[in-house]
Amino acid sequence: MVRAWYIEGDGLDNPRDEHQRLPPKFITLEDLYRITGVEHYALNVDTCETDGSLEKLKEEKGYTYEDIFETPAEGDLVEFYKEHLHEDEESRFVLEGCGYYDIRDNNDEWIRVEVVSGDLIVVPSGCYHRFMLDHTNYFKAKRLFFKDPHYQAVERPADNLSCRQEYLKKLHNGKFEES
Repeated sequence: MVRAWYIEGDGLDNPRDEHQRLPPKFITLEDLYRITGVEHYALNVDTCETDGSLEKLKEEKGYTYEDIFETPAEGDLVEFYKEHLHEDEESRFVLEGCGYYDIRDNNDEWIRVEVVSGDLIVVPSGCYHRFMLDHTNYFKAKRLFFKDPHYQAVERPADNLSCRQEYLKKLHNGKFEES
């Protein structure tokens, strides 16, 4: 089950550590959605392909393409940990392992979201984030897309992109509170 907390500092000194504040400042999934727009779904990895739950979610979200992403090379991890956004939402269904999504909240602070097997996370288009593995160094996920991936990370600053402007408008107008 996903856990989320505000991180101590910028998280750059050892990105695989939890970086929890003392005392820890955990946040609920409802608050995570409200202040970032990040969605979470819990699916059973063993049954979601046969019970229809994954297919139903894909239909509801409009996903038509998927592939499998497995532990990346160390050089790729360095790129994933650079703060960036995407013009399409980023959807990952964790099949095995553990990883961290660091998400910028509505006050530009980092929230660390720990995802494990069975977690499906959706990072909205225009939301600054980064990704890192935990110390187990293994992660396998199903990536879900609206169409064939033409996925490109845009490093910060990218505030001039229309997807970023739309994201900020939703965030500051309470759109993510209407779930």
